[in-house]
Amino acid sequence: MTAAAINITNILQDVLSLPLPERSYIAERLIVSLDDDGELSPAWRAELDARVKRRESGETRSHSREEVHQEIEAILA
Repeated sequence: MTAAAINITNILQDVLSLPLPERSYIAERLIVSLDDDGELSPAWRAELDARVKRRESGETRSHSREEVHQEIEAILA
C-alpha cells in the first residue's frame, strides 16, 4: 500500500466517524468538486436535500461498516 493510499484510508476513516451533518457537508463538497462548473444541478441539489431531510427526520438511518459486514456475513453463512 502506498503512502497516498494510507492517507486516503485514514482520511476516510476519520470522515466516516464524523456526525451526519459534517459527513453530509463533505459529501456535498466532493460531489460539487466532480462537476465541471462547480455547481450542483437543480436535480442533484433537490436529491441531496431530500436525502438529508429523510435522514434528519429519522425516516432513514445510516448503518455502520460493522453492521453492514455482519449482515453480509450472516447472509453468506
